[in-house]
Amino acid sequence: MEFPYTKVLYFLKHQKESRLLPWARIGIYNPKNPEKVIYLLGLINSGADLTMINREIGENLDYTIENGQETELKGLGGGTILGYFHKVGYLIEDPDSPKNNIKYLGCAAFTKNIFPNSYPQQTAIFGTIDFFSNLMVTFIYPKKIVIGTVFS
Repeated sequence: MEFPYTKVLYFLKHQKESRLLPWARIGIYNPKNPEKVIYLLGLINSGADLTMINREIGENLDYTIENGQETELKGLGGGTILGYFHKVGYLIEDPDSPKNNIKYLGCAAFTKNIFPNSYPQQTAIFGTIDFFSNLMVTFIYPKKIVIGTVFS
């Protein structure tokens, strides 16, 4: 499956800027209700260990966020936020051929608070554990990101 790089707007020192980032539309669902899928626009980040998802997504999927295993999520520069691990389902849809859709169960940390507004469109960061460990991801900057199963 191929996804284009996304032109992302942000504001640096009150100046509007844009850049191309490896964002993709990925479906997430609660395994207790696999029919209810929410599609996230998230950064595919090979430098992130964990997958982090905005708290509001988890609440809309009927997770009790604080019932998950608490973890401290650390970022570049030493910043930390609290997150809570839960089992989640992933759905990556092939717009050209639904028979190629990828669906699997993994885990993700829902944030204690909502994501900061630096990139207001972003609702997730997909990291190595449970994203890259289940998928084969190739970055072809600036044209596309190719995602496939490890066994395809």
